[in-house]
Amino acid sequence: MGSSNVNMKKYLFVFVITTLIFILGLFIGNIITTRNISKLDTMEQDMKIQTMAIELQYQLIVDNPCSLVNSTTLVNELYLLSDRLDYMENNLGYNDPRVLNLKEYYSILELRDWLLSKKVSEKCKTKQNLILYFYSNKEGECSRCKEQGYVLTYIRKKFPNMKIYTFDINIDNVALDTIKDIYIKDTELPVLIINDKTYYGFKDSDQIESLILRTE
Repeated sequence: MGSSNVNMKKYLFVFVITTLIFILGLFIGNIITTRNISKLDTMEQDMKIQTMAIELQYQLIVDNPCSLVNSTTLVNELYLLSDRLDYMENNLGYNDPRVLNLKEYYSILELRDWLLSKKVSEKCKTKQNLILYFYSNKEGECSRCKEQGYVLTYIRKKFPNMKIYTFDINIDNVALDTIKDIYIKDTELPVLIINDKTYYGFKDSDQIESLILRTE
């Protein structure tokens, strides 16, 4: 009988400890979730402010584009914005309305910078290598898009003066649809538009460098 009571006390002790650990885990999990949501909300507001600042920068320099010839400020800010957008997408999901809204506006900013860069090259007699990268993160649509993204990150670091713009193929707005209508005639992904020439399918770093030299 005494042994039975001891066993019951052990089981009860284990049950209480397990329950306390479970409750503590839920409590800590709720704190972490709340902090993450707060961080994402703050990041969303920061991104909105940053996009407004970039918009203003474009308006300030549009009449004097040659002032950008040796500047990487705008494109670096776009890359920073892209990193923050990736973070939000990974935490909220690519179908989240806030992510889709910010991604659509980010695409417009990228297109504006791309057009401005083309204008700089033409008006200021300089040569800039420009790459438009169309991808999809939907399941089953592009098995090598993530890998292509890593390759382009490497290319961008190797050639700091090169500009690479990334677009979700599934984002619909009038400006982006026009670019797709002009340059994209096939459904194969990923798509790279290098100096106005379109290429379909995954390309490694050596292939991309070769294509850049071919289009210069």
